[in-house]
Amino acid sequence: MIELDLVLKLAVLILSCTIFFCLYRAVLGPTTADRIIGINVVGTKVVTVFVFLGAIFQKGSYLDIAMLYAMLIYITTLAFIKYLEQRNLGE
Repeated sequence: MIELDLVLKLAVLILSCTIFFCLYRAVLGPTTADRIIGINVVGTKVVTVFVFLGAIFQKGSYLDIAMLYAMLIYITTLAFIKYLEQRNLGE
């Protein structure tokens, strides 16, 4: 039977590799919406990696870091969208 630890390590490896595809979309996205979505997906994947690492190493502090990072991503996205709305209204 496959151990949970091995599955979590494999999931962390796969998520870490797919983060680079999302970074590509965030940097070279044709529209601003593509870039915002790319950054949000990267943030979500990083939060998931932290949760999996917390389960692998059995450390609760990783979950705290994941929750703080998720809140930071949410607030930053809202602030960035608000900035873009104000910038477009001024033009």
